[in-house]
Amino acid sequence: MKVTDFIANYIASLHIEHVFVLQGGAALHLIDSVEKHPLLTAIPMQHEQACAMAADAYAKSNHKLGVTMVTSGPGATNLLTGIASSFFDSVPSLHITGNVASFRQSDNLGVRQYGFQETDIVSMAKPITKFSVRLEKAEDIITILPKAIRIALEGRMGPVLIDIPDNFQRVELDTIIDFNTLNEQIFPCNFESDNFDLTAEFIHLFARSIKPIFVFGSGILHSGGAQRAVDAATHFGIPFLTTWPVKGICNYDEPLNLGNFGTHSFRGNNFVIQNADLIISLGCRLDSRATAKLDTFATKASIAIVDIDLAELNKFESFGRRIDFKFNVNCLKFLEALNEIDASFIKSSKIKPWLAYINFIRNKYNFIPNYNFDCINPYLAAKYLTKHSNRKEIYCIDTGTCLPLTLVYGEEKQGDKFLSSYNNTPMGYALPAAIGAALSSKKHVYCISGDGGLQMNIQELSTLYKLQLPVTIIVFNNSGHCMIKQTQDDWLDSNYAAADNNHGLPDINFSEVSTAYGIKSFRVYTNNDFEKTLEQLNKSEPALIELIISSDFRYEPIIKYGNPLEMMSPAIEHGKDDHPN
Repeated sequence: MKVTDFIANYIASLHIEHVFVLQGGAALHLIDSVEKHPLLTAIPMQHEQACAMAADAYAKSNHKLGVTMVTSGPGATNLLTGIASSFFDSVPSLHITGNVASFRQSDNLGVRQYGFQETDIVSMAKPITKFSVRLEKAEDIITILPKAIRIALEGRMGPVLIDIPDNFQRVELDTIIDFNTLNEQIFPCNFESDNFDLTAEFIHLFARSIKPIFVFGSGILHSGGAQRAVDAATHFGIPFLTTWPVKGICNYDEPLNLGNFGTHSFRGNNFVIQNADLIISLGCRLDSRATAKLDTFATKASIAIVDIDLAELNKFESFGRRIDFKFNVNCLKFLEALNEIDASFIKSSKIKPWLAYINFIRNKYNFIPNYNFDCINPYLAAKYLTKHSNRKEIYCIDTGTCLPLTLVYGEEKQGDKFLSSYNNTPMGYALPAAIGAALSSKKHVYCISGDGGLQMNIQELSTLYKLQLPVTIIVFNNSGHCMIKQTQDDWLDSNYAAADNNHGLPDINFSEVSTAYGIKSFRVYTNNDFEKTLEQLNKSEPALIELIISSDFRYEPIIKYGNPLEMMSPAIEHGKDDHPN
């Protein structure tokens, strides 16, 4: 069996069906072996960064390993943005790069490059992978490949990379290979610490709390504990706030589901977390987008954090912030223990004033902002799209204003999935991600992008047309980079350098571009027309809907740099009832 045939067979043995590729001289054998395998399909993308982004969403949408194969040099380096996205979002993916032959490696020569298109991709990828290695012998693939996949899947998941010199790819392996035995090296992965105790101190604090709140982050998804998290909230009668990736774990109007919080969120939700006396955070690392200025975050609260990554638990000491309870354990295991506690001690009249306060503050402050511009109202567009879509819909969202518009004002249903590159946020993620998600889930997918984001990977419209996947692209076209312009408003006297059509950016009719690629397209100027277009849409084929939005639109409310969570912009007058005793 040739080395590349071994790789293809091994990937297929894991019930992975698609590999995202871009052809090149040092990847010929890799891609050839995938294409010839009866259970695998090579998906040719038009840019390597799109390969990595598609693989990221492929893994996110259906809990499968995302896989890419590309060539050496620029092919390999082009993967890095997408690999970083998987690393920061803890997504398991396998990236296999070809390289020049082993006898053409510069290694100890002291030169920049010896073989044509030789690049030390392993060193470049190490900071954004869990494991990155170049094969030293062809036969090493038999142990390296299972090891890499195990590392990708165990603990805090993430991407891995294997770099394979071209001459090794063609080597015939003379070892008898039992794929079932190799798979036993991967599964089951060791996900949690053996030593775990809720501790009497934590239970006692929990029992005394009169203003408790749960925070659910993406760790509950990675651990398979999403339903257990909702069960825990129901069990104790305590509301929960969520980070963006968790949107969809239950209906938006479920009474205990408060939605998201942080720098881009509903104003009332930030009041809630700032006034809590106990925050139990599961699978959320409480980054700066969640807390804003850390020394002003929830200063009245005791904080308990559950995270599988010990470094995430200990980082707060460097910032002088005390965390009262640190549980270095898988979220599912923590929830199983939590749900065994008798709920009667917390389900009592003592938290009724807290629940009444939450209801009051959300009714007062969680609303759609006034919109006084022409064309599409983007807040209503985001609300309508999610409200009237099918249950268990998949949304792949780019960065910029389309991201908070969808995740704050969208009305999710239980089972919906909202996929984005949440922590790297490269422009251009949504379109290749939608392709990966559609292939993985075999379902209709919404791709939600801004005009800037779509431009970044617009070449993948040809991939979408070729595959004829059921992807509906929604383009929020506000003729520039709205989120950047808001920052320029704050810091640079509204000098929109390189940020809109009047300062260097092209004015593009995306519906015409889409039509040129062979994809049905619509350009709409009102919310009523958007509604009618969605109702008439054939979701079994690709389509693009371009929403024309005023270039003067600015997203709100938002936390400006340096402000605490309760001081969102634009400023409003707060009443005495906004701060419970």
